[in-house]
Amino acid sequence: MLRHICHTPSSPPTRRLIAGAVSCVAPSQVFAHTSIALDAPPFLLAGAVTLGVLATLALCTITQRRRTHRQMLNDAHSHHAVSASLADTVIDDLPRTLASADAMALGDAAPNATADFAALRATLATLDEGVILSAPSGETFASNSAAARIFGLDTARMAAFHLDHPPVGFLRANGIACPPSALPPRKCLADGQAHEAEFTVIQPKGTRRWLKLHARPVPDAGVVTAISDVTHQRQTDARLRLADKAIEHSPDAIMITTAEGLILRVNPAFTRLTGYRLDEVIGHSPALLRSGQHDTAFYTTMWDSIHRSGRWEGEIWNRHKRGHLFAERLSISAVEDVPGHVSHYVAVFSDITEAKTEAARITHLAQHDALTGLPNRSLMSDRLDQALHRSQRHHRITALLFLDLDRFKTVNDTFGHTVGDVLLQQVAARLTGCVRESDSVGRLSGDEFMVVLSDLIDAEQAGQVARKILSALSPPFDIEGHRVQTSFSIGIALCPDDADAAKDLHQHADTALYHAKASGRNAFRYFTEAMNARAEQRLSMEHHLRQAVANGEISLMFQPLTRIDDGRVVAMEALCRWHNPALGTVSPDTFIPVAEDSGMMLELDYWVLEHACREVAKWQAHGATDVGVAVNLSSLHFRREGLVEAVRAALARTRVPASLLELELSEIPLLQGGPEVTSILNTLKAMGVRLVINDFGVGYSSLAHLRRYQIDRLKIDRRFIQAMEHTEDDAAIVRALIELGQSMRIEVLAEGVETDAQRRCVHAAGCRLAQGLLMGAPMNAEATLALLTAPTSTRP
Repeated sequence: MLRHICHTPSSPPTRRLIAGAVSCVAPSQVFAHTSIALDAPPFLLAGAVTLGVLATLALCTITQRRRTHRQMLNDAHSHHAVSASLADTVIDDLPRTLASADAMALGDAAPNATADFAALRATLATLDEGVILSAPSGETFASNSAAARIFGLDTARMAAFHLDHPPVGFLRANGIACPPSALPPRKCLADGQAHEAEFTVIQPKGTRRWLKLHARPVPDAGVVTAISDVTHQRQTDARLRLADKAIEHSPDAIMITTAEGLILRVNPAFTRLTGYRLDEVIGHSPALLRSGQHDTAFYTTMWDSIHRSGRWEGEIWNRHKRGHLFAERLSISAVEDVPGHVSHYVAVFSDITEAKTEAARITHLAQHDALTGLPNRSLMSDRLDQALHRSQRHHRITALLFLDLDRFKTVNDTFGHTVGDVLLQQVAARLTGCVRESDSVGRLSGDEFMVVLSDLIDAEQAGQVARKILSALSPPFDIEGHRVQTSFSIGIALCPDDADAAKDLHQHADTALYHAKASGRNAFRYFTEAMNARAEQRLSMEHHLRQAVANGEISLMFQPLTRIDDGRVVAMEALCRWHNPALGTVSPDTFIPVAEDSGMMLELDYWVLEHACREVAKWQAHGATDVGVAVNLSSLHFRREGLVEAVRAALARTRVPASLLELELSEIPLLQGGPEVTSILNTLKAMGVRLVINDFGVGYSSLAHLRRYQIDRLKIDRRFIQAMEHTEDDAAIVRALIELGQSMRIEVLAEGVETDAQRRCVHAAGCRLAQGLLMGAPMNAEATLALLTAPTSTRP
C-alpha cells in the first residue's frame, strides 16, 4: 500500500499533492485510463493501469489545476509508451494511508477526497509495479507494498527509504556500484527531466534482482518513481541470446519450420552442409533436400513417430545443392505453443558421410582380403551358413569348392612376391568371372580360395563350374614382362550328399582337394567316402611319422651311382626308408609328401644327413676312401636358416671330407635366385661340398643358374630315360640334356636306367654315369659296406 511519510503530518507540499490529486482525479477518469490500456495491444495491457495512475499523478502535481477528461486522456496517451515497460505492477492502498495522515488539512474536501481515494485505491490494487513518491530532499512521501516486495524490505524499512542512502545496493550492468546521485529519481530531481534505467539490486538477504526504474518530476512536490522487476525478462533475454548464439555457432545444421512445413530459419552450419543459402530455402519445403534414396514407407514411419511421440531420430540420406548425396544423423522435434497444438518443427542434423564411409571401410577390411578384395574366411563362413540354410529350406544342393593354386610357391620364388601378388589379383578376377552373382568367391589365405555355389539342381553343376575355372586359368598371365602359367587343384563337397554341417563340409572339401593335387594337379575331385578313408589314413600316417625317428623306425638304403663303361661305383645315394609296426613298410612316394606338408621334412633331412655321413666314415675306416654319399635336400631348407651349420657340424662330427658329400637339389631353390640362396650355395661350395641338380629337365633351370652356382652334376630325370626307348622326341631331349652338360663341363648322370637298351642309348649320347636297377638296386648299410670293401667289387 501507499504510506505517507513526512516530518510534519501536514507539510505544504504534501497537502498540495493530495489536494491536487483529489480535485483532479475522479473515479471515472481513473477507470478511463484503464480502459485505454485494455484497448491496447496485449503486450501493453500490463502497463496500462500503471500509465493511468502515474500519468495522472504527474500531470496533476505539475500544474495544480483542473483539466478536462479529454486532456487527461491525451496526457495518459502521451505517457503510455514511456511507462509501458512497467508491466504487472501492483500499487496497494494509497488512499487509506494518505487520508489517515492529512485528511484534516483538506477541510471541506475531505468527503470528496475519501471517495476519490477509494476509487484510486481499487484501481491501484490491481497493479504489481512498485511506486515511490519522494520529496526533493530524498525522503519518501509514500510507497506501495509492491515496492517493498520488489526491494525485499519490510514495511518499516520501506518507509525509511531515502534516495541518498537507500537500504539496498544498486549495481550497473557492468557490476560496478551505482551512486545514489546516478539513480533516475535523483537525476530527475536534479534536471527536472524524466529518467529511466535498469540496475541490479542486491536485496538485504543477498538476493540479486534486475529492476527497471522510471522517474518523472512532480513540480514543487518531488518525484514519482515506478519500479518494475525485470529479472525474468532479463533471464529470458539472456537465454534467448545464448540460444541464438548457440544456433548460429552450432557445428550441427539447424532448421526451423512452421507447422505446415515451410522453412523459417536455418543456421550457417546448414549452408555449409547442404550448400543452400538462407535466401534459397526460407519459405520452401525441406523436401528440396530429398535424395530419392528412401521410399514413401520410410517417411511415413518417420512422421508417424513425430506425431505419436513428438520426436524422431535416425540416419537419412539427403542431396547437396551440387547434386551429390550425403548421409546425416537427423533429429526432428515438434514444438507446441499450447498442449496438443504444434506450432513449429526443429530439425538438427550433422554430416556423417565420412564416418559412415570409414565405418564401411573398416567393416570391409574386417571381412575382405586386403590384396584381392574378395571376402575372407570369416565372411565366407557366414555366406556358407546362409547358403546351407537356403539349401535346407528349398531342398536344393549347395557346393563348397576348395581351390589351391598349383605351383604358386614356385612362381613366388622365381619372380618375386610382387609378381605373386599381382598373379593372385588376376586369378581372383578370372575366378569371379566364372560364377553367378548369387555365388560367393573368397580367398582363405596364401594361394587358397573358396567358392560357395548355392541353389544347384544337381551335383554335376558344381563340376561344370570347376571345369570352367580350370579353363579360365589355362591361358598364361602376363605380369611385368613375365608369362606365368598356373592352374587350380579343386576339391568339391556337396550338401546334403556329403554333409549337412559347415564344419563337415569344410573337411570333406579339403579331403577332395588333397586327392585332386595327388592326381597330378590342374584337376578337380568330388568328395567320396573312399577319399575320406584315405584322408583318415593320411592323418594316421602323419601321427606315426612324428614318432618314427624317436622310435628308430627310419633307416637308410643306398643305391650306387656307377660309370657306364666299367661299372665302377663313384658314389652311393642315401635313400630314406620307413617301416612302422602298425602301417608296415611305407613307400617314400607316400610318406615324403606327408613329411613336407606336415613340416617334418627338415628334421628328416637332417637325420639322413647325419647318418649318411656316419656310414661314409665306416666306409673310410674299411678302406673305401674315395666313395662319397649323395643326400637329397628339400627346397624348404633354402627358406630356413641352419642348413650350412647342420652340414658343417655333421662333417665335423664324423670327420668326413666335404668332397665326399653330394647334396642333391631340385631346381626350385635355384630359381629363387635371392641373396640367401646364393649365400648358402656359395658357402657349401667353398666348404668343398658337391652340388647336384636332381630330376633335371622337368623344371625351369636356365644356363645362367647352372653357371652361377657351379653345379657339379646333372641327373636327368628317370621319366625321360624310361620313355626314350618308345619315342624319338624323348630320346632327342635326353641327347640335348647330355650335350648341354658337356658344353658346360658338368657331369651328366642318367637316372632310372633299367634296361641294357637304355644304358647303350645314353652312353652313345655321351653320358658317362648312370643309376638304376640295371646298375644296382638300393641296399642296406651292411650290404653297401660289403659291396664297397669286397675284393672283387668294382672301384673307381
